[in-house]
Amino acid sequence: MTRHPLVTVKKTDFDAAVAIATKGTHCGMCRIDFLGTGLCPSGKKHGYLAYWPQGRMELIKHLTDGTIPPTEALIEIAESCSLCGLCDKQCNFATQLRPEKVAQAIKDYVATLDTKDFLKIPKDAIVTGLQKIVGEKWATNDPVIIASYIRSIIAPNVPLDFYVVMPETTEQVSQIVQFANTNNMPFLPRSGGTALSVASPTVLANATNLEHGIIIDLLRMKRLEIHPESSTAVVGAGVTSFELQKEAYKHHLRANVAEAGAHVCANIATTGIVTTWGNSYGCFADNFIDLQLVDNDGVIKTHHDLEISNPYAVDNGFANISLSPPYIITETTVKLYPVFNDEEAVMVPFDNVEDALDAVIELGRRGVGLSLAVLSYKYLAEFICPTRQIATDFEDVCKNYLKLRYVLDVVCKKEDKQIVEDLLGYTIDESMLRTLILGSPKLASLKNSEFMKILSEEKDPLRAIFAGPMKKHLEQGLEATPANIAKVYDEDLQDFFKKIYAKPEFTDVVWLHAFRILPSRLMRQRMAMGPGGAIWAGDKAHILKWIKIFSDVGDKHRLEHALGFISPLDNGKFIYIEYDYFYDHNDPEAAGRISKTLLETTEQSLVLGGIFTLINYLFKGIYRKEHVLYPLPKGLTVEEDTMFKDVLHSLLGDIE
Repeated sequence: MTRHPLVTVKKTDFDAAVAIATKGTHCGMCRIDFLGTGLCPSGKKHGYLAYWPQGRMELIKHLTDGTIPPTEALIEIAESCSLCGLCDKQCNFATQLRPEKVAQAIKDYVATLDTKDFLKIPKDAIVTGLQKIVGEKWATNDPVIIASYIRSIIAPNVPLDFYVVMPETTEQVSQIVQFANTNNMPFLPRSGGTALSVASPTVLANATNLEHGIIIDLLRMKRLEIHPESSTAVVGAGVTSFELQKEAYKHHLRANVAEAGAHVCANIATTGIVTTWGNSYGCFADNFIDLQLVDNDGVIKTHHDLEISNPYAVDNGFANISLSPPYIITETTVKLYPVFNDEEAVMVPFDNVEDALDAVIELGRRGVGLSLAVLSYKYLAEFICPTRQIATDFEDVCKNYLKLRYVLDVVCKKEDKQIVEDLLGYTIDESMLRTLILGSPKLASLKNSEFMKILSEEKDPLRAIFAGPMKKHLEQGLEATPANIAKVYDEDLQDFFKKIYAKPEFTDVVWLHAFRILPSRLMRQRMAMGPGGAIWAGDKAHILKWIKIFSDVGDKHRLEHALGFISPLDNGKFIYIEYDYFYDHNDPEAAGRISKTLLETTEQSLVLGGIFTLINYLFKGIYRKEHVLYPLPKGLTVEEDTMFKDVLHSLLGDIE
């Protein structure tokens, strides 16, 4: 391959662009209109990831090091960007990055080349066959377009022996799969890409990435119909959680969805959309009514087909682990739930996980709350703080001064709020929550202040600050206004973010919960891996022992880590736990430590027993919870543990 390193353009410009691109984590937020600005015109028109901000980040890296040649597609990619700045606003809110500089660098590079420098990529029989199915525009073997999928479905450092195809209908997906099988071509569907981008630097890449073959990008499958009379929605594979929720809310309805940028069908296929709303709205197959899917032979099936003897049947043993989908869900009919006029969010602060766990289990069994979870101080700080540094200082204030190490987070109706207050005493109400969001920069700046030192000497700092005489002083001192929080952003973006934070929804904790925008901040300029699973709620000591496994293994491998959330499922019978590990996705050594952490915590969890781990429930989302959670497996014997390691070896390759 002819190399074209970027030597003819001002080096400092490209150094800055590559630095930005290297920090990108493929969170997918640039492909949803969560700020109300509209979407990237180039990406919206052309579809392929290369035309979206996250794809351009991959391109600049590979153009810089010369691993891909400039092709004719690169001209269109460069010229199609208007430098409108939407990507900077979206990406800055979620990850603090400025991808417009990447787009400008690509434009500058293209401008230095002669027409003869751009390769025309010849079509072969595979791309021609795919174009006959979806149309000439929607299938390609151009390495510039293919390179944009690295990390999100293609593992780094593999030859770009791929094709990308973007179907619009289930029938086209069926034809693509049949065509791939006829030509002995591996294939893998792609929706949002975030889950695979998290996994790609780790040992999971061996099982979840495509080494060569056909990438089936499902983004064009945008069918979305809301049926208010039956409280259901028909959702295509290209529809994101945010898009579904936005349409549902127009009818005063709510969907149970994953993070804003995640694709609904993909999440049903993989995990069944396990959320903090799960105790009320359900999990696994509770979330859908019907599915349309294409199996690996290209056969179109639906869950209501008579010839499907039991579409929910699943072998739940550890020896039947699968990390790749046996089907492509192209469309689903999901349940929607009423939005009540008296909903509000309250939080109850705790200084220890034991008391917080007691509270969430009790409320779960009583059926109190629509969304119900225990969050760690780190999870809370990552969500509400606008920058990583502010989040770090906010964490320090919570942990070392306020003694706020956990919060019980409840979205509830008016009568449930009264139950929470009667059972648990004082709460952090919606007014204070808005103050904490807008005042998070000021609160973080109080680290090492006299005020915090005095507060930390209180017998019960939490009560003093949230239900005592210091509450009024805190509210006044945080200077919680849209104008003040906007000051933490780059100067040219401050007016924009002042308007964003003035919108009621961006300090409406119920809205923020339902639309799941803030979790993207867990991945700002680094990756966050969140293993976990389900455990019986009845044995508190067993739950605490499991949490300690995650903590001890994180310490052993020198990783930044913290409990993510604890949430009840199925009328409080189970507790679902996510535990978060953070790592630099550009550091192979850090990725190696994450790999060992995932394997060790999984093995220790299964040996402990009474646990349904992440690796157990991946691609179990279309099965009923009764089939995957009842009963939870006993701990592995020595012989079974040896067998489990053999299974992992067969799935993941070398795990040493």
